[in-house]
Amino acid sequence: MRIKVMTYNLLYGFHERTDNTLLYREERAHAAQVVVRAAAPDIIALTEAAYCGAAGRLVRHDFATMFGLEHVAAAGFEGEWANALVSRFPIVHIERLPLGRSPSGIQPSALRATLDCQGREIHVDIAHPSPHVSEVERVDALAPLLASMRTPSILLGDFNALSDEDEYTSEALIAQMQQYVADPAPIAAQMLDRKLVASVRARGLVDTLAPERRSHTIPTRLDRPHATQGAQIRIDYIFVSSEFRVLDAEIIKRPPTDEVSDHYPVVATLEL
Repeated sequence: MRIKVMTYNLLYGFHERTDNTLLYREERAHAAQVVVRAAAPDIIALTEAAYCGAAGRLVRHDFATMFGLEHVAAAGFEGEWANALVSRFPIVHIERLPLGRSPSGIQPSALRATLDCQGREIHVDIAHPSPHVSEVERVDALAPLLASMRTPSILLGDFNALSDEDEYTSEALIAQMQQYVADPAPIAAQMLDRKLVASVRARGLVDTLAPERRSHTIPTRLDRPHATQGAQIRIDYIFVSSEFRVLDAEIIKRPPTDEVSDHYPVVATLEL
């Protein structure tokens, strides 16, 4: 059985945020529909899928209609950190798991689901740990999720962490950030403390993107110049357990991805 999966950070659920105000950008939502329908995934993990503001306001799209997939589950009320799962396959179980802390006081969480894929259960975890904590804290936050995984398993999302297998240098990161940040050296050092992705692989999960196809997933050319302080980095991942064979995987950078978000989507075609 072949399954195509995607992870996509939608940047405030297609909103532009200024302080405590939100402005919906319909053109970004339309561009996302074009991107996703062209890729035709069976399972989509969406991060920053909905904006949950003051007093529990929840702004979320009808993703089933938008992307042409019947089944949707979401975890909300987390500020900008709401996750959503959109699937061609029925969702037979869903739960929300705590994922560390954030200095904002909002509790990030992972969205865990079990899907019925033509009579076989597949377990999907969507993770989006905070970018505002240390790498060690992100490792600690993800550890309970990794320890309780069931196979066959797909773990995907925006990890806000660099892979220890990717080639970065402090000098290159500093050069990219220096026009946006007064003192980029400490930020580069924090980025290069790469423990989280290594801890994921230590659980036997495989990075679906082949080394020769790896490039940055953020920032795009969307007019948001301070995303990642200008550093071009890969922080969006799809990991799978050994039951899956990876047939293909890529970071989609074809139009109109630069109009959707500050993140590029990642897709992987799997065989179970």
